[in-house]
Amino acid sequence: MIMTNGVQALSNGVQALSLSPVSPTLSLSPIDLSKCSESELGLFLSQRMELVWHGEFDRLFTQYYPHAWYLVPTFYPPSDRWRVFKDSAKVRFSCQECGHGWTSMKGRVIFWFHLNYATNSGYVMFKLYGQQCQKCKNGSYEHAMWYPEEVVKVIGNVYNRVGQVFYGFVRPPLRIDRRQGKPRNQHNADLCQACKEGLCKEEWSFS
Repeated sequence: MIMTNGVQALSNGVQALSLSPVSPTLSLSPIDLSKCSESELGLFLSQRMELVWHGEFDRLFTQYYPHAWYLVPTFYPPSDRWRVFKDSAKVRFSCQECGHGWTSMKGRVIFWFHLNYATNSGYVMFKLYGQQCQKCKNGSYEHAMWYPEEVVKVIGNVYNRVGQVFYGFVRPPLRIDRRQGKPRNQHNADLCQACKEGLCKEEWSFS
């Protein structure tokens, strides 16, 4: 087994990510988000989010050639034949109504993945879960703003889970670290969309 650029080369040519964190600079130019204002942070994360998700996904999943993998956001889970992987991350929220911002260590993402051998194509569908503003409590869920390094982490985790199911990875590593920081308030299950749907009981799960 050969180590190459932080990944393990397997006999079939497909690579499993090592436990070493992947640098977010692979997808983005370096930037210190801690120095951004609230509005600048929200704008930056919103504009760059799609680039980070798809850029990191393409960087990893092209290694599964000749199978072509596609990343597709969704609001509804697919059929039961799809495999499921749940992950967590540190994320930020900003209320569109009152402007209140907060950080959560329980940002939730669920991936569903399936490989069609007949067409040599695979799909990873994902849903990002929101939270309600604690000040407004207006019943609407705000969209999470993901930090680039957290996106890199969860994409790497689902890449390894896909490898475990379809490409013979043996007990691939799972990154459970999060971006540093301490939220001011405890997680409020009543305001969490994932909690409402019963998805916050386990930090990580795979089925």
